[in-house]
Amino acid sequence: MNQILDRIKSGELREGDVLPGERTLAAQMDVSRPTVSSALAQLVKAGILRTGHGRGGNSEIVSIWIPAWLEERGPDNADEPGAEAIFRVLEARKAVEPRVAQLAALRATDTHFQAMQNSIELLRQQRDDLNKAEQAEILFHRIMWRAADNPPLERMMKDLARELSPIRDMMLRTPEDYAAAIELHERTLVALKRGHPDDIEREMVHHLEHFEAIVADVLQRTPHRRVPDFMLPSLS
Repeated sequence: MNQILDRIKSGELREGDVLPGERTLAAQMDVSRPTVSSALAQLVKAGILRTGHGRGGNSEIVSIWIPAWLEERGPDNADEPGAEAIFRVLEARKAVEPRVAQLAALRATDTHFQAMQNSIELLRQQRDDLNKAEQAEILFHRIMWRAADNPPLERMMKDLARELSPIRDMMLRTPEDYAAAIELHERTLVALKRGHPDDIEREMVHHLEHFEAIVADVLQRTPHRRVPDFMLPSLS
């Protein structure tokens, strides 16, 4: 199930897409057919899939929104991380994601750019549903990571996002933060389309520092370690 959810989160699967049959899915995901059947049943219960309505009677994606209860949490992430751990993850993200964005600008197709634009529109529409708004916000980033066409870097970004998931609701806590998130995504998309590496770095650092400032304000803490110069945006 998590493999299907991951493809939805990254924008790879969209509403109206039809999944392969259970036998094919089992082979693709390297799991047993009963495991696939159980996963599909869970996704139907969650309102994400509708069975028997796709081509050949296969399951069809009818919603990209993942209910909070469906997300699995293990013992390692049952508790929220401490402030210092959060700042270290944010530091790691700032070190990596601007480079991923620059790669995405080089390799993204018009389809990727349109999907990012669509995610911004989804974010606009979901201001009354925090769970959906959070998913729309990270969808923009997930599409960008996928557009970079570098699976190891994409996995790294997914891992960092997973570590930050317990505090993601901080990003959209106020109407002002919500409006800022939309603007930051729009500016980032413009920079990606223009493709100038320095502009992309500058916008990405600004984007990530906005979230860091929110976290620092909510936690009433600031990072104690100095940010190295190479992690600051170029002013040239």
